[in-house]
Amino acid sequence: MAATAYTARSALVVAATLCALAVSGCSASPQDTGRAAAPPAAAPAGSAGGAGAAVQGGLDTTAIGWLQLMIAMDDQARHLLELAPAQGADARLGTWATGLAARHRTDLTALRGMLADAGVRDDNPHKGHDMPGMVSTTELQDLEKARGKAFDTLLRAAMREHLVQAQNMATAVAGTGTGPKVKQLAAKVGESAAEAQRTLPTEDA
Repeated sequence: MAATAYTARSALVVAATLCALAVSGCSASPQDTGRAAAPPAAAPAGSAGGAGAAVQGGLDTTAIGWLQLMIAMDDQARHLLELAPAQGADARLGTWATGLAARHRTDLTALRGMLADAGVRDDNPHKGHDMPGMVSTTELQDLEKARGKAFDTLLRAAMREHLVQAQNMATAVAGTGTGPKVKQLAAKVGESAAEAQRTLPTEDA
């Protein structure tokens, strides 16, 4: 299958999952979605029942779900990236990780700001869940303990999955009926993820 066809199919899976599970919480498993998508958090109390309906501060359930999931993904990724300069062996990877961590901090400020402006709590409903684009608790512990080339290998694998998922989700949000500000932010996040994938130093570069 061509790469463009796969990306389009993945985006459709993400979009469908965001809409179908917009008010059901973290009920989808990686097996259900092929690790191509993850559901958003449950909608705030008093929200409209339909997926994508405006629920709070002008944000619909798709927007809230995407914002909360990206915060969880980026916050964990930021933590892992910040370990690279001290724990990794590849100086190129450490430099790349430092730059990407800085971009994640900027994105996190924007993501959290959008939730705050809408009056939605930033309470990380995905904490402790095995979500696409995030490492598991065991993988996180392995990364925190690893040193040298072993750390570099684990970080590359974790970041590839994280960046692919971030890009797929951004593409999916662009195809929904959510508001223009959310779409603009999603496009920025998607472009950043694509650039990070292109510039990720390989082991034999």
